[in-house]
Amino acid sequence: MIHLADVQLFIRVSELGNISAAGRALGLSAAAASAAIKRLEQRVDSQLFERSTRSLRLTQAGENFLAYCSQSQQLLEEGLAALREGREQLSGDIHLGASSDLGRGRLDALLEVFRLRHPQVRLVMHLSDSLTDLYRHPVDLVLRYGLSADSSLIGRKLADNCRVLVAAPAYLARHGRPSTIEELVGRNCICFYRNGELFDRWSLFHQGQQREIEVRGDRAADDGALVRQWAVQGHGIAYKSRLDVEDDLAAGRLVELFPDARGEPSPLYVAYPSRRYQPARIKALLGYLEEAFRGAVPVAP
Repeated sequence: MIHLADVQLFIRVSELGNISAAGRALGLSAAAASAAIKRLEQRVDSQLFERSTRSLRLTQAGENFLAYCSQSQQLLEEGLAALREGREQLSGDIHLGASSDLGRGRLDALLEVFRLRHPQVRLVMHLSDSLTDLYRHPVDLVLRYGLSADSSLIGRKLADNCRVLVAAPAYLARHGRPSTIEELVGRNCICFYRNGELFDRWSLFHQGQQREIEVRGDRAADDGALVRQWAVQGHGIAYKSRLDVEDDLAAGRLVELFPDARGEPSPLYVAYPSRRYQPARIKALLGYLEEAFRGAVPVAP
C-alpha cells in the first residue's frame, strides 16, 4: 500500500531537488524523509531518483511516476474543494458571455429564476456579438450560436435553432409582402456583421431547393440587438435567429415571411474551457441552462 504522505514527499523532493529540504518543508527530519523515499521506491519496485554526493535528479521511471502522482494530488484537492462547496451555499462570481440580442432578451429573463435561487451568486454579463475567447478573457461560460469544429472548448447544445426572415407589419403595409425569395434582391434588407464580415448572403431551403440570395440595404450593424430593433421599427427585412425574435413573432411585432422555408441552422451551445474540475456554482448554472432551454424552468415575470 502506498501512503499519501510518501507521495506528497516524493512530489516535493522532485520540486526542490533535495530530500532534506523537502522533509523540512513537510515537518520531517532528514532521516525520516530519506526513509520515506526508500519505502516508496520499494513499493513501486523502481528507483525514482539518481543520487550522488552533490545532486539528486529523477530517473526516467521517476519522471513517469511523477506525472501520475501530480495528477492524483490535483484530483484529491479538487475532490476536497467539491466537498467543501457541497456543504456551503453557492456563492461567488460567474462571468457569462452571450450575444447582445440573446443576452438582453431571452437570457436575462431566464436567468432571473437562477438569481432568485442563488442570491449569493453574482452573475456578470459580457454581451458581445464577437466570439469570446475564454482563454484571454475572464469568462467562465459563453453562449454561442454554433460551435467551431476546431474549437478547443467543451460545448453542450442547449437548443436547436435556425434563422428566419422577418419584417414588421408596418414595413409590409408600406412595401407589400414578398412572394418569392428572389424578390429580396430589390428589398431593403438589414445586414449584420458576423465575426467582422458583412453577412449579406442569406441561404434558405425553399420549395425543394437551396437558395442563396445576396441582399442589400441602407443600414447594417455589428450588434444583433440593433438589427432586431430596426426590423421591429419597420426599417426593412432581417434574417435573424429564431430564438432572438420568438417573443416578437408571438406578440405580432414581427412577421415571419416564409414560414415554409428552412433557414440556416444555428443551434445554441454553452461552451467552456476543458477543465476537469468546475466550481459548484458553474455546474449549477450549466444544469440550470439545460433545464431552462428545455422549458423545464418557468420564466420570471
